[in-house]
Amino acid sequence: MEVARRSQDGVALRLSPAMRHMSLSECRGYIYARAAVVLEVEMDLLETQTGCGAKLAAAVRQRAMSEIVRLAIGDLLKATRQAPLRKAA
Repeated sequence: MEVARRSQDGVALRLSPAMRHMSLSECRGYIYARAAVVLEVEMDLLETQTGCGAKLAAAVRQRAMSEIVRLAIGDLLKATRQAPLRKAA
């Protein structure tokens, strides 16, 4: 989804490395909260450019947010897998 892809960099800038210590459900909620501002900017652009109605915009917003969360969690998992494991002394 184009709106989610355009939002991805802005959302990544708003996320904290503290996410690595959150449960999956906490992480989802955190991403939803942090991504809302970025997504609204993209949605305003979409509505201005296309003149889409409120129902269509709501559907796009919901689908884009789900995709943003999926992409952010995927990026987090990639980063976690690439980080070296600490060995206990």
